[in-house]
Amino acid sequence: MKKDGDTSKTTIWGYGAFGFGANCLGGILGSFLTLYLTDNLFLSAAFIAAMMLVGRIANACMEFLCGVIMDRMHSKKGKARPWMLWTALGTALPVFMVFNTPAGLGDLGTKIWVIVSYMLHIAVFGAAISIAYSTLLVKITSNPNVRVKMTNLSHLLGQVGALIASSYGIPILMYFGGYQKGYRGMSFIFCTVGFIGMLLTGIICKEEPENVEAMLEEERRKIEEKKNQLPLKESLGYVFTNKYAFPLLSMYVLYNFAAMLLGSVTVYYMRDVMGHAEYMTQISYAKIIPIILVGAIGLVPMASRKFGKKTALMAGAIALMTGFVIIAFAPVSLAAVMVGNAFVGIGTAFYGALMGASIADVADYVNRKNKVDVSGTVSSVAYMGMRIGMAFGSVGITVLLELGHYDAEAANAGLSQAASMITMEKVGYIYIPLICYALLVLISKFMDVDKAIAKLEA
Repeated sequence: MKKDGDTSKTTIWGYGAFGFGANCLGGILGSFLTLYLTDNLFLSAAFIAAMMLVGRIANACMEFLCGVIMDRMHSKKGKARPWMLWTALGTALPVFMVFNTPAGLGDLGTKIWVIVSYMLHIAVFGAAISIAYSTLLVKITSNPNVRVKMTNLSHLLGQVGALIASSYGIPILMYFGGYQKGYRGMSFIFCTVGFIGMLLTGIICKEEPENVEAMLEEERRKIEEKKNQLPLKESLGYVFTNKYAFPLLSMYVLYNFAAMLLGSVTVYYMRDVMGHAEYMTQISYAKIIPIILVGAIGLVPMASRKFGKKTALMAGAIALMTGFVIIAFAPVSLAAVMVGNAFVGIGTAFYGALMGASIADVADYVNRKNKVDVSGTVSSVAYMGMRIGMAFGSVGITVLLELGHYDAEAANAGLSQAASMITMEKVGYIYIPLICYALLVLISKFMDVDKAIAKLEA
């Protein structure tokens, strides 16, 4: 096999397969789960909101628990790889189950089936496989350049998976006849592809023995270092007393809130406001192709090096905001919505990439300024913002449905929604994201952390 550093091309592509598979599952969940629960199962928005909120909280807790367990596990296949092999089916199957809730269970039985299926996916197997996937990268190679290539490829293939799910979900659903038959066929295809993608990562990506030994040595070193670690209260003090903590936290909350809300409200908007749910295909291409092109060309690192991260972040936020300004002026024009989503794609490519780099920059700044190491705490704060944003984004669509008095029976009969619901869909698809991205432009003005680091080094 051809080698790239100390890792084969097969392994690099095998690691990327997870991104494709996971985003096939995430794509149909984000785009169609709420629609299925309201229109097919006639579940209330309040129930859906409560379930998703509890699911996100449980996911965060289980990810932490799985990480602790994984650190203490040893097997012939390694630490992380066995989890990839064991949990791939458990992650995909519950998604198929929730989209194939049996008829005749009654209201209580239906809710129990949906809750159990959703929690198995997001809070049990999904939490375990996500931690295993992150940990596996450390076990595969110690070459930082190869790690970047692996994560970039996985992100790129993930965007392709999301593009396929959002673009062809509706056509596949209609091909199988719509309603429950349509969801059965669509979910079977994407869950099968998702399962295979995640399983391939576990099969192909083997932990290197020398890296396992190196990690054991690293763990021994960390045990010794723990004797001199700062108390949690003091670590949080260093993090939150620096001027970049709240901008970083706010960035993650707002960005992920808008992304989660858009993922759910788009299909409602296309069907009820624009009149054609099939527009999901064109809109998805208009948004995701710029993301892929910007990533492939390498515009983000070039802009960051030439103009600085703060300017690049602001440019990304401005592109995001501009996209929804364009849509606001012509909310029912397919051409305007596609152009707007192209700007959103460009902004997403910039902002999504640079947010991750901002965590490292803020951690570096705090560490250098105070001569401490609170890198993990800074990362935890940022990811806490991500979880908060995702939780409120998941709940946000159900709040809009409740406020707009969504009529699932009218939707099934092909009738228009009430004017109040059309208004709420416009609010969720255009104006809330527009406000979030306008705030991100302002927040990004304060993220000159790379310049602050340079001053400390001077």
